[in-house]
Amino acid sequence: MTTKAFRQVLFIAGLLVTGNVAIAQTCHYSEVDPGAGKVSARHVTIDLGSGDPSEKPTAWIGPMNLTGPSGKSCSVDPDVSIIERPIYTDGQHVFVTTYSGSNRVVYAIDATSCDVLWKSASFAGPVKLSGNRLRLDKQMVKLGPDCVPAH
Repeated sequence: MTTKAFRQVLFIAGLLVTGNVAIAQTCHYSEVDPGAGKVSARHVTIDLGSGDPSEKPTAWIGPMNLTGPSGKSCSVDPDVSIIERPIYTDGQHVFVTTYSGSNRVVYAIDATSCDVLWKSASFAGPVKLSGNRLRLDKQMVKLGPDCVPAH
């Protein structure tokens, strides 16, 4: 093998290794305790709106508003309501769980623009985010390199 061919093989191998590292990136979400409905975590302030019950809420009616580190606020689509725990953020995205009756839906929201980036199918059961995997009852959803589920 010539020196030039050897360098090309090393270059390609480097690209493959780098690509695998990017895909294996761990997402760093924290579960947020919303308290009465307004909380700051990871450079984003999350306001979930009116709580139910108002003294020690277990659900929030909305509207949900987000404020980023620049101080700019935005409102999330009003369909993202009745919000309950768990809520997760990495500072760039917010995962919220909503419900209607016994059906739940999880939304991934851009913390800067308030755009809904992803919406799960309706399901019944627990929600858990761990590393790069979001568990919706018995279904596992893998997060992409941007730390949100693929569309």
